[in-house]
Amino acid sequence: MKLNTIFTLPFLPFKTCFYWNKSINKTIPGKQFARYGFNLGLKLLLKGKLSLKLLFNPVSIVRYFEYDFADYCIGNINEKDILDVSSPHLFGFFITSTTKCKYHYVNPDSKDLQNVKSLVSKLKFKGDYFTDCVDATKLPYPGNSFDRIVSISVIEHVNNNGDSEVMREMWRALKPGGLLILTFPVKNDYEEEFVSRDIYNLNREETNGKFFFQRYYNDKKIEERLLSSINNFEIVEKKVFGEITNGFYNTYKKKWEKSGYWETVKDPYYISKHFKYFPGIKDLTGLGVMGLTIKKLA
Repeated sequence: MKLNTIFTLPFLPFKTCFYWNKSINKTIPGKQFARYGFNLGLKLLLKGKLSLKLLFNPVSIVRYFEYDFADYCIGNINEKDILDVSSPHLFGFFITSTTKCKYHYVNPDSKDLQNVKSLVSKLKFKGDYFTDCVDATKLPYPGNSFDRIVSISVIEHVNNNGDSEVMREMWRALKPGGLLILTFPVKNDYEEEFVSRDIYNLNREETNGKFFFQRYYNDKKIEERLLSSINNFEIVEKKVFGEITNGFYNTYKKKWEKSGYWETVKDPYYISKHFKYFPGIKDLTGLGVMGLTIKKLA
């Protein structure tokens, strides 16, 4: 826990309520996930499990859009098999708590997976929730196994040509007629971001003293790196959501890295005031995120 979080912790509930109430009557995608997260945080606290993330910032900034997009696209999944490739775990918890499905969550980060397992052990779901430590470039499932495959803000983090490999593997595991639901960051000019530490503990090789972190895709790279890796498909839904003022997200990120939850409790307000939907990537004023749903044709 950050030192500033310790000092500000007594005041965080009040600040969280203030910014949530300030945005509650505004148009925000994915509000249902925040409500679910807040309630889940309280339930876990009563069971002796403290999650500051769930209590104060269950949905991070553009996750409001990403969760809402994936929830809309996933459709009727009652009694269906779902594969979640390393999405933030709140999404899967919400889906499995409201639907009688078989939800398979995979993650190559054993530390993160252990945290998910710890939370799952204290929860009750309507559906079945399974976990496994899996490299998405080598999914251990037969072809045509899943009705839906969801991967929220993941594929951009797989280094080298891993994003293309993951696309091929997810496509192989998806049933004909099934849906592949993705979200990833986008901007007008393709960019690869490198950082000073291995954030996801995947022991990647360093490049000039830094670790690969993520890609910002543009239309050309979506075609070259993602869509060209699969065949016999139809794009059934595509949306773009981004910052209204260029540079807002990077300024926010610096404040978040410095102040932690003291800054991120403002996320619902920021989403309502500083972000909007755009017709396409070329229309973005700065950074954005795309939701893309692809149907595997029979």
